[in-house]
Amino acid sequence: MNLAAPALIFCALLLQEAAASLRASCSGELCCFQSPADFEAAERNCKETNGKLIQSDEQMDALKRLARTLTGRFWLRGGTNCTAVSVGAGPGVSVGPEPCRSTLDGFLCLFDSSSVCGAFQSSGGTSVTYRTVTGFDVLESETFPPGTVALVGRPGAQYPDSKHLCSSTWLPSPWFCEVFQGGCDHGCNKTSNTCTCPLGRSLHPNNISCTEPTAAVPPAQTQRCPRGYKPAADGRRCEDVDECAEAPDLCAGEGEQCVNLDGRYECRCAGDFVEEDGGCVNTSICLLCEHMKCDKVGGVYRCGCKEGFRVSPKNPTECEQDCSQGACPATCASNPAPDKKDMQQCFCPQGFILDLGDSPTCHDIDECDSQALCDHECVNLPGGFKCACRKGYQLQDTEKCVRLQQGGEEEEEEESASGSPLDLASTPVSLQPAAFPSYVKTGSVLGIIVFLVLCAVLLACVVKQAFRRCMSLELNSLKHPNIDIFYLQQVTTETYKRLSFDKQCRNEPQRD
Repeated sequence: MNLAAPALIFCALLLQEAAASLRASCSGELCCFQSPADFEAAERNCKETNGKLIQSDEQMDALKRLARTLTGRFWLRGGTNCTAVSVGAGPGVSVGPEPCRSTLDGFLCLFDSSSVCGAFQSSGGTSVTYRTVTGFDVLESETFPPGTVALVGRPGAQYPDSKHLCSSTWLPSPWFCEVFQGGCDHGCNKTSNTCTCPLGRSLHPNNISCTEPTAAVPPAQTQRCPRGYKPAADGRRCEDVDECAEAPDLCAGEGEQCVNLDGRYECRCAGDFVEEDGGCVNTSICLLCEHMKCDKVGGVYRCGCKEGFRVSPKNPTECEQDCSQGACPATCASNPAPDKKDMQQCFCPQGFILDLGDSPTCHDIDECDSQALCDHECVNLPGGFKCACRKGYQLQDTEKCVRLQQGGEEEEEEESASGSPLDLASTPVSLQPAAFPSYVKTGSVLGIIVFLVLCAVLLACVVKQAFRRCMSLELNSLKHPNIDIFYLQQVTTETYKRLSFDKQCRNEPQRD
């Protein structure tokens, strides 16, 4: 019996049931997500939506407003223990401890007030449905968390009127292709951030849907059409002219795209561009900013960071601790592990080493002192270093110094043995990773092991040689036949008198 079909049906039913249970509602910057989860899953899901679990004493007014439409037990962020809140069972709400591995009805997330959106204002008999980035349907909500998609459409219509993304304000689709495929129903062009359709289908005026192919009609008598229209294939009616397809350069401004309308066209800002001061400005980076701060500098939006942090040189959307001096305080957080709840986890920026001591501190690593990194000179910097070359040389590949060419021939100037002055202003600066390379640690350990082995072998040889010499040692002086061996014996006073008397008696006959 083939069990594949029943298994697929069973999985489909489970997915439908799970999808039906993924609901959310918000009041202000507080949102309740109704989905069974333990504490670890709840905390992870909050972070995925740029939120955090609330403390037991935070947002109680908003929580009481949500309690009017909620029933169940939901996770909070406690201190040393996991905490949950019960709503809908009796008057008010009740907060208490809960085992971290328990599975509750959902969790409460708190978002930055500047990142949530109000309800989308629709018109013309349209309705709006909302869904979060993690698949929660947002119902009976006053506000909406960042990343929520609003779909605007008319009841019974085949295609929606528009689609919008919450990023402190509602951005129309198509937005940049990296997020939900730009909101496109079929495909998204990452170069122009516009929706694409398969062969035989055309883009709908909503700019996100692809219309169904229509059957060809035999040609008939043609007729005259007004401006912006042309005779259809049957010759009995007029159809819209797609000016954007016939003249791709109609909208050639920065960030502009051509939108075909009924009998006409418009130039609009494409995807992640918005209209400001009569032009289109790219705002896509603002959706990715780690600290949700974005500033317009010189007509271009750039990510910003909170006080004490700076934009990472490796990723313009991420923030790292600003430790511009030789030492700075470490970033510490409580250890989430139950058996280490009284301990802290402290971190330092790259290129710094942690010193726990009385106050956890990050100290700069002097890369120039630990290894040879540059051809000429190495200059230590907070969190990194830079290579510099002597006059007459140019920095290449961040660490090599190459002699400058003059008139097709190499300069005659030679390096000074003591080191000539550095031309820091004319040579590019290279920031290298501050962490020690793995081969340095491996070579040090290998050298220590080899040294210890050699010492052990040398010691064994010395012991073996000494043992051999001791075994072959003979006391020849003690074996001589003419040597008398005397033994010492302890005697008392009486014994000494008796020995003296005996000696005197033996000597008396000799006198006669």
